[in-house]
Amino acid sequence: MNPHDDSSFFSRVQPARSDNPLSPEGRFGRLSSIGWYGFVHLIAFFATIALSLTMGIFNFHTLSMDNQFVNTLTGIAGLGFVAILVLYIYFLIVISIRRLHDLNRSGWLTLLFLLPLVNIFMGLYLLLGSGTKGSNKYGLPRETLVWEKILAWLMIILAVLSFLASGSMISYQFGTGELEVPPQVIQKGTQYF
Repeated sequence: MNPHDDSSFFSRVQPARSDNPLSPEGRFGRLSSIGWYGFVHLIAFFATIALSLTMGIFNFHTLSMDNQFVNTLTGIAGLGFVAILVLYIYFLIVISIRRLHDLNRSGWLTLLFLLPLVNIFMGLYLLLGSGTKGSNKYGLPRETLVWEKILAWLMIILAVLSFLASGSMISYQFGTGELEVPPQVIQKGTQYF
């Protein structure tokens, strides 16, 4: 028996690990993390809307909230919203840990998100930092799936468009002094009648 024999009978076979994107083990590249952030945000949004419609809190016809909104939240619907919030925060932490693993950093650095101002720099680091090439102490890089790329680019385009829209509103406010509030518009409009 040759100890250098590479046949599968004599060598240890490493079991193929399936990648579960919703567990903190493994790595996420930039586009994968942006895609999963977008996916989690969309799921939480639609789950909140569905729960609001089911409990009668939100009315689709008038696009308004129920008058008893606070009373509704203290009941069974409140537990549903808390469950959605807890799952939402858990999955955001998991995605952040996997992104830190791609940067060859410990997942414990997600605790820096609890510090004011530091959390902004931490978010920028996760967004802009380039992951390690090849294998690191958290494993091999994970291939970004096509749907993750598509969703990530949609989220990037949506973020850029929202910044442009916000910038144009601020520019309009500074250019004319201020936006007129509805009572001022009504007073100016009705003085001719």
